[in-house]
Amino acid sequence: MPEFIIIYHGHGQPESKEAGEAAKGRWMKWMQDLGEDIVNFGTPFKGATMVDADGNTRPGGLSGYSVVKAKNMDAALKIAKACPHLEMGEVEVAELMKGMGG
Repeated sequence: MPEFIIIYHGHGQPESKEAGEAAKGRWMKWMQDLGEDIVNFGTPFKGATMVDADGNTRPGGLSGYSVVKAKNMDAALKIAKACPHLEMGEVEVAELMKGMGG
């Protein structure tokens, strides 16, 4: 089955410890609901920075990723649309290509 990366953009933070615990619970439920379709829980990023060809830098928007299995892009998008990260930012979905070292 194809694998898809879900890339998280945006860095919203819960307003309180209680809100943070509730958000963590939504993340855990989302991942549990995926069952065997979660390939890699991924990791959050901190301090993403964009660099252009001239060496100029600016803040980046990446905040993390996960990898999931889905039968096609539509199924992967359905998974992404249920992701709790959408409460604080956007997600980007792309199919992972096989063959280039993978």
